[in-house]
Amino acid sequence: MKKTAVFAVFLLIVLTLTACGKSEFAVNGNTEKHMTITAKNAEKDASFMVGTLEVDDGEEIEISSNLEKGQIKVEIVREDETESVEKLPDLKGEAVITANLVRTDSTSGTVPPGSYMLRATCQEKATGTVEISVG
Repeated sequence: MKKTAVFAVFLLIVLTLTACGKSEFAVNGNTEKHMTITAKNAEKDASFMVGTLEVDDGEEIEISSNLEKGQIKVEIVREDETESVEKLPDLKGEAVITANLVRTDSTSGTVPPGSYMLRATCQEKATGTVEISVG
């Protein structure tokens, strides 16, 4: 009986530590005019690239963060007009807008009409959200 109780306590501790260690760094709600980055204990140097934001004439890209902790770098990269299924996007393309976001930082910028991709990188372990909108 005593071994069962010790095992149960050990199992509970392991499950608690596993739940605390869970991390997430991804885009949710990806549309042509809006993306939300969700970070939950996202590790430093975690990154991804996703598309596509469509910017029409006279629109700008707005980026705002609501981070409990950490820092996230957001880069907006213009898509190559010649991309296709046979030609993959340039994952290291030059950014037209770059924002290093902490807490409730925000930025915006006007870019030429076209299609843009989002590249995000955790600069420090992060928890919170970042909103990217075209309007």
